[in-house]
Amino acid sequence: MNSTEVIQLVEKLWNATDPKERKEVFGLLRSTIPKDHQVLFDALVDNKRSGIVDSPNSRILVLIHGIRTDGAWQRDVQREFHGVANLQVHDLGYDVVTGLQLAGPFRKGPVNKIVRDIRRLKSEEPLAKVSVIAHSFGTYVVSRILEDHPDIKFEKIVLSGCLIKRSYPWDRNAQNMQKSSIINDVGVRDIWPLIASCATWGYGSTGRVGFKSATVTDRYFDYSHSEFFENNGLHIRKYWRPLFEFDEIVPSEWEADANRPKTGFTTLFAAHQNTGIAAIVVILTVAIALYFLFKNV
Repeated sequence: MNSTEVIQLVEKLWNATDPKERKEVFGLLRSTIPKDHQVLFDALVDNKRSGIVDSPNSRILVLIHGIRTDGAWQRDVQREFHGVANLQVHDLGYDVVTGLQLAGPFRKGPVNKIVRDIRRLKSEEPLAKVSVIAHSFGTYVVSRILEDHPDIKFEKIVLSGCLIKRSYPWDRNAQNMQKSSIINDVGVRDIWPLIASCATWGYGSTGRVGFKSATVTDRYFDYSHSEFFENNGLHIRKYWRPLFEFDEIVPSEWEADANRPKTGFTTLFAAHQNTGIAAIVVILTVAIALYFLFKNV
């Protein structure tokens, strides 16, 4: 059973059940829901009991994970966000993406799957505002959705482990969004955005060095690629929930440390969207040339 099936089940049974019997029926039904969807189930039932039915106050938050994972952190977000008014949290996903597919040109499958899911959610609540939290390859998915599917608009965007290029045209693809609505949480020890931007095309290193633009709010943390989801959900609880509950951007404590290390030139060079991949090509070309030059010596 996936999240869409849970939504359909709650909707169908809610309308078919006598109001006097709903507490007992849904109490029994909860025991049949897979554990990784029980938080979603609870949120849907809470919304029904609160009378939240397709209104301008309704909000949908979709979570998009990265490669080689089923997005276990999504359940942590659902747990930590439980009780935020008018907010439904949906864990969206796609078939596992390998490093080879990440580097290759065949990336549309995951994007199209997420687009279908978002459109399905919007069809059920047309007035609801949609936001997204994405990690790693999921950030690339968000960039392609905004680029290729302009009918899908987000109220808030939170990125972590970001692989989007610094030159991405936010002013064109998210022109109605303010800087305070697009948050990029940067891990200053994250090597994977550097590797992705240097080893293939279409990606950037903004998960390591930030956008540094007028359209995105960067926050810097002393994290590696997936530390946003460690420490029992601390980052989710401290930095992400306030954005959706109180519209508050909590500043990073690490940024306030005057003794924090500065980004080195090597990292900045590798993160450059033009010189990083060019340097790799030059190194490989020289290595191949030297091999053939000296193999018969």
